[in-house]
This record gives sequence, C-alpha cells and structure tokens, in this order.
Amino acid sequence: MQVMKKQMWFLLAAIAMVLFVTPASHAQLNSSPSTVLLNATLGESLTLAVSPANVTFALSPSGTSNGNSPVSITTTWVLGSTRTSLNVYAYFSSTTALTDGLGHNIPTTNFNGSVNGGGFSSFTGSTGPFGANAVTIYSLSSLTGVFNSSHSDNLGLQINTTGLGLPAGTYTGTLNVQAQVI
Repeated sequence: MQVMKKQMWFLLAAIAMVLFVTPASHAQLNSSPSTVLLNATLGESLTLAVSPANVTFALSPSGTSNGNSPVSITTTWVLGSTRTSLNVYAYFSSTTALTDGLGHNIPTTNFNGSVNGGGFSSFTGSTGPFGANAVTIYSLSSLTGVFNSSHSDNLGLQINTTGLGLPAGTYTGTLNVQAQVI
C-alpha cells in the first residue's frame, strides 16, 4: 500500500508539473476594423517644350533663306476624359513677321514653315484661334486612349525676300507656339 501511495503522489506530482509547465491556451481576440479613406488626384496639364529659343537667318537680298536650326516642339499632356481634340499652332500676332523698327517689314506671307520635313508654306492660314497668320503643327482629333501622352515635331523656318527690296539691317520678330485642347 505504501508503494501505491508513493506512486499516487508521484502521479499527482507529475500532473501538477505538467500543468505548471504547459501554458494556458487562449482564444483569438480581434478588434473591430478601422478604415483609411484613400484619395488620388491626377490633374490636367498641357505643356510645350520649344527649342532653340532663337533662330537666325542670313538673309538674301532677293531669294529664300533658311533658319540656322529647325524648331523642336514637344507637346506633353495629361487630360480629362471629356477632352476631344488637341492642336498645336505656330503663329504671328500680326501680319508682320519681322521688322527693322524703321518701317521695313517682312510680312507673314514671306515667312514659311515646314512641319516635319514637309513642303514650306507661308504663315497665312486661318488655322485655330490665332487668326490669319498661323500654321498647324500638330492635330489630334480624337483623344480616345491617349489622354496621357506626348508628341514631338520639327518646324523648319524660311524667309523669302523676293520683291521686298529690303535695306540692310537687323530684322526681329516673335513666332508664337501654342497648344490648345477642347
């Protein structure tokens, strides 16, 4: 009996030891969910990169003279889905392309542009919103699928002094390049 009592105490001691050494199991506990509101905005933009900023001509007394460099025009846009068309224009704000400031002028009819290596034509077109002294550089009539993109063009420039009878001098003018979306 004493042996049995010892075995009993030994068994109780083993059970107690297991209870103290084994960690208690715990049920999973979760908090209620918290939320984070997310907002992302991509704003509309329309930019032009035009270079060089200065084109020079060695004028002929009577004939055509090309500019020393074509004008590189890169149009970059991010537009809303309601936009339908994109146009890039080069234009003069009057019928005078260049002047010496003394009344001797080179009219836009004698100033020519060549878009992307095409034929030269004078700045007398009534293209876009800029009057009768413009040429269209680029036109994209459907923006479906191209709301975020860019496009590059080259504009060669030429002056024809035939019949103008210009005196020697320095002639200056400003060519505007502008993009428009509708």
